[in-house]
Amino acid sequence: MRESITPIGATLPSAILNVIGELQHNPNAVRIQKLLFYLCRDQWEGDCTRLDALSWYSLIEEVRQAYPTFAQLRSRLTYQIGTLNKSAEYALIGQIILSILERAYAQDATTIVTASTRATTLDQDVNISRIKKLLIYTCRRYWEANSCVIDQVSTAELLNELMQRYPTLEDLRPGLSTIVKTLNKPAEYSLVAEIILREVEPFYGKKNSGSEPAQAERIDLFDVRREILKYTNPLKAKILLFSAVYYVFEFCPQDWSNLKLYSLDGLLRTSLTQVETIDEFQQLLIHKASQLKEPETYLEIVPVLTRSLKSSYYTLRQTLLVSLRASSVADATLASSTQPSL
Repeated sequence: MRESITPIGATLPSAILNVIGELQHNPNAVRIQKLLFYLCRDQWEGDCTRLDALSWYSLIEEVRQAYPTFAQLRSRLTYQIGTLNKSAEYALIGQIILSILERAYAQDATTIVTASTRATTLDQDVNISRIKKLLIYTCRRYWEANSCVIDQVSTAELLNELMQRYPTLEDLRPGLSTIVKTLNKPAEYSLVAEIILREVEPFYGKKNSGSEPAQAERIDLFDVRREILKYTNPLKAKILLFSAVYYVFEFCPQDWSNLKLYSLDGLLRTSLTQVETIDEFQQLLIHKASQLKEPETYLEIVPVLTRSLKSSYYTLRQTLLVSLRASSVADATLASSTQPSL
């Protein structure tokens, strides 16, 4: 059996490591692996060489993502065993699997309870269908367009899967950003991503209390913000930055609702990733300001924003990009050709 049980760089809870270790070193490990493979892929693999090419970690994670609750796992495993020629023998293997994996699911239960409180709020959001679509795509790597299927998927379970895939907020934010950029409607789904982040952020705050803040969060925008507040209307500055980052603000109720999801600092950080130089940044602002209602008002804001960032634009941008690349390296290989219809 292959000894690698976790991916390079992975940090797993000790309880999960213990579960994987028990399965790997069980005397029936080969049969356990065959049954788990059959459970995940719905096909029987008798070639031990191919089985050895799989890490136990990836196999267990595949099981947990396919069957988010222990009840679902038990039910499906029982059914799958019943289809085998040696069902009596594999029923015993199934019991070994269930007795060991039950602890992993028990650990997840606390997270699920916490996630359910956030899910209640999201379920009441007018964008719940898109929220679930993005969560499914982010967690399970496929696009679900069937509204009946989407309605049946538990938001709480999706949030639980999301927090398993991205253990920290510093992992989640760039991860979502990377995924949103692969979609046909990145502007709309950037807003959906912000709704999700807004709801799960308090939970991550509790999980990571006392931890070192992300490099992106250490970017000092105090002087920039002070300059903006001193010389222009901060709300209008937000409208202009929002237009530069997402879509041209049209002053409709939905636009105002979307704008509330963003802080001035957040929009400034995101705007730093849009273009490479301060001159390009200025041209972007001019272009977007000219498309807004009362363009002359927003054109007056352009030099204020440009001046406030000019001396530190390159440094701030490089610091932010380094942080984003470091946090999102696991998602960088997501197929850019994947363009699901929305």
